[in-house]
Amino acid sequence: MAFRFFINCDDAHVLSTRDQYKDLNPKELFRLNLHKSHCNGCRKFHKTNDIFTRKMNGLKWIKLTLEQKQKIKARLKEQMKAK
Repeated sequence: MAFRFFINCDDAHVLSTRDQYKDLNPKELFRLNLHKSHCNGCRKFHKTNDIFTRKMNGLKWIKLTLEQKQKIKARLKEQMKAK
């Protein structure tokens, strides 16, 4: 089986997303960087994806109590029945 150096944009988007979670092996990282070196669209996608990931990681998440969750579920059920 031959190793493909060049990948298409769909594959690059998948690799870019996996790269945000540090889930690429060296071969995949090389292929992604090679593709980004000549594809402006994928370079922009990777940059935007990186910004989004950093923003999400910087959020302060809150935990809801069981009572709060049940109230939200009840409200959603009411709204779904009303429509």
